[in-house]
Amino acid sequence: MNSAKINFVAILVAAAVTFLLGALWYIAFQTTWMKLTGLTEAKVVEGGGALASYIISFVTYLLGALALALLFKSMNISTWETGMTAGALIGALIVGGNIFTNNAYEMKPMGLSVLNAGFSAISFATMGAILGGWRRKR
Repeated sequence: MNSAKINFVAILVAAAVTFLLGALWYIAFQTTWMKLTGLTEAKVVEGGGALASYIISFVTYLLGALALALLFKSMNISTWETGMTAGALIGALIVGGNIFTNNAYEMKPMGLSVLNAGFSAISFATMGAILGGWRRKR
């Protein structure tokens, strides 16, 4: 493993940017997403709103960014291009593949798999670009 230190500021920024990207993604596809999940505004309000989901999302984005940072350290990834490529592959093929598999067994619509796996690919590519390209003065 190389001697580069884990940059916790970059991890926090990557998680925050991904959180904002998720908000934009799911606002843009809100009608489609709600139709595919069977949710309604009334069900969301009745279920207590989305605060718990927002907290869980941010925590998982932090953990995902930390995992990418550790992986990138071991792989010596140090450019935004290689970080973005590695992140996109992980998001699309590993996380996205898991989404497709779980949704298939749960008999959820294919469109929901495409929508959620698409976000995984884009979000991990974004985190990868930030983590791969972030430079810290030594």
